[in-house]
Amino acid sequence: MRLQKIALSMAAAAVLVLPSAILAEETPEEPQSTLEALDMDNWPFEVSGEIIGTYGVFTGDGVTHNPKRKADGSAIEHDAGDGTRAELTAKLFLNGDVGEESSWHGELQFNKDWEGVDGYSSTRLYSQFDWLRELYLDTNTGDTEWRIGKQQVVWGKADGVKFLDIINPTDFRHWGQDSMEDSRIPLWMVTAEYPVGDEGSLQLVYVPQVNVTNQIPGLYDPETGDAGQPFVPLGMDTMLGGYNGFKSIGPEMGNVANAFDGAFSAAFGGTPGEGILGGFGGMTVAGFTQLPDAGGFIANAGGDPTVLGLSANGGADGLPVVNGNDMLFGTVRNNPPQGVGATTNLMNPTLNTSNPTSMFDYMGDTTFATFNSFMGMQTKYVRELEDNEFDNGNIGLRYAGATDGGLNYTFNYYYHYDNNPVIDVSWEGAAGQALTAKGTNASFDPATGAPVDDGTANSYTTTTMNLFKADGTQYNNLTEGAASMVFTESQNKINTFGLSFDYAIDNSFAPVIVRGEFVYDKGVKQPVVDLGKLSYGDFAGAFTNEDADFVNYVIGLDVTVLTNLFVSFQFMDKWNLDYQDSEVSYDGNFGQNYGKFTANPASMSMSNGFRKAEEHQIMYTLFLSKPFMESDVLRVNNLFLLENEDGGYWNRLDFEYSWSDSTILSAAWNQYGGDEYGVFGQFEDMSNVQGSVKFIF
Repeated sequence: MRLQKIALSMAAAAVLVLPSAILAEETPEEPQSTLEALDMDNWPFEVSGEIIGTYGVFTGDGVTHNPKRKADGSAIEHDAGDGTRAELTAKLFLNGDVGEESSWHGELQFNKDWEGVDGYSSTRLYSQFDWLRELYLDTNTGDTEWRIGKQQVVWGKADGVKFLDIINPTDFRHWGQDSMEDSRIPLWMVTAEYPVGDEGSLQLVYVPQVNVTNQIPGLYDPETGDAGQPFVPLGMDTMLGGYNGFKSIGPEMGNVANAFDGAFSAAFGGTPGEGILGGFGGMTVAGFTQLPDAGGFIANAGGDPTVLGLSANGGADGLPVVNGNDMLFGTVRNNPPQGVGATTNLMNPTLNTSNPTSMFDYMGDTTFATFNSFMGMQTKYVRELEDNEFDNGNIGLRYAGATDGGLNYTFNYYYHYDNNPVIDVSWEGAAGQALTAKGTNASFDPATGAPVDDGTANSYTTTTMNLFKADGTQYNNLTEGAASMVFTESQNKINTFGLSFDYAIDNSFAPVIVRGEFVYDKGVKQPVVDLGKLSYGDFAGAFTNEDADFVNYVIGLDVTVLTNLFVSFQFMDKWNLDYQDSEVSYDGNFGQNYGKFTANPASMSMSNGFRKAEEHQIMYTLFLSKPFMESDVLRVNNLFLLENEDGGYWNRLDFEYSWSDSTILSAAWNQYGGDEYGVFGQFEDMSNVQGSVKFIF
């Protein structure tokens, strides 16, 4: 494939720059231009194109959410002025006729971004950098107009958001900075449009290519989490990031469990790997870190802490007294043989369950017996995308009409796989068999930690998480092999019902256009976080996806004032009809209440309590555009987007100057700020300025 891409780019370059003497059989008496030598006027199709160069730099110091790291594990930060984008794009547009009634169109492109990380630096299929952007045939049968091939279909009337514009997935590599046309991912499909009455039309869309989803930074390469990509959202960093990501944290959690199994086996005279931790169902992570003397705890339980280098009698034997917090943190952070040398966000120096920011902070109620299920644990990422089969395609229908009074409207229906992929968390045995996590409760004497019958006065209850096979028997990773936590990316089919309209209102001040979209999505998968289950170590139960219906709508007002100043305002609301926000308590949580809620998939993180979503996610946009100079060769635009929740914002100021008919210069400033956990505010460190030159031929 790479050779094909290189060959394509070389061929495009040859068409543009090779001297005519190479292409001609004989050297002409007079020099010919390249275009004359190619005799393009006699080609069976028309060729045009663009060459676009873009360079951008960060406006401030900062670090990406999943940064590349130095050899010592520290994050590589960027400084103001460092490059964020160095793109060169060459596009070829091909148009030709097929007989008298049909025509075809193709768009080829070559891309290179010298600042892009792996997967984002050059041509990639079914992304914004796809070498074959479009290739379709336009034809008709009677009154029906057909378009067959790789294409874009645009529904809706909103600017800058895609509530009804759902036919094509989106490449979010620059998080909204690209035009909607450039960020859409064209798909192979068939559209048919048939006139209805004097003002109406009926459009049928069929998309057999269904296994292309939104391209979200951090998700393209699950092994690296797209480390260093500027626009990795917090939600993806939480799943796949090298430091904060559960996929990276899991194996190190397994190493810690192994280390405690080995330490306790040595202290109590057991053999590592025989399940000694199963006898410590009464000791939780929080309880262990509160021990003033870890050696004393081991001694009181009948073990010999001196084999671990710990005092057995409060230091009287000359050996050190180590509290439980330091022992756990040392096991996590110290290099072998004293520890596992963890490089992920597994534990802070001091456990803090009241203001959690690391993995163990969230796992205060997890018992050491649960560590048996974690021993040697691995993680894996699986993609189970749908097959591109004819009877498995997306199908949509749109009726577009207009009234004599000037109201334009559409009714839309689309039965389709959601463009947003779903990531589920589950367990799998060493042989690949599915496992189910279940919590088992037990009561213990607070004075001795010994098991007691349920209901005994003053006893406390813990929950130990164990893994079970399909036949109901408990999985024993000590004899059957270490279990794996599996992250499965899949697709979910939903129903979308839509309505859009626009209407011009004449008045003495200036004509105003009112437009809007209303979308009802049925059966969307929403991420639900259960901090109670996470507290006792049930990872799969803590992060689930549940069905939800959404009503999304946008109302916009457009007006032109002061001769040629275009002003557009939009109000947007993403309303979750099945929003969850409650408190849960399990027996093993010591009576403490924990949150169970719909999480914000874009910004949930260990640093923000896995960020609740909003029942109404409201945003506002204000767009201003004005031409300047003779013939309006300079245009200045400003887009301001404000998040209703805590004031996160994105402001984009851009300039476009037509130097000539074939050369366009542009510049843009993108500033993010406000709520550091907002959809846009989380990218404050990614604020940038950029300039570009476009040559049209």
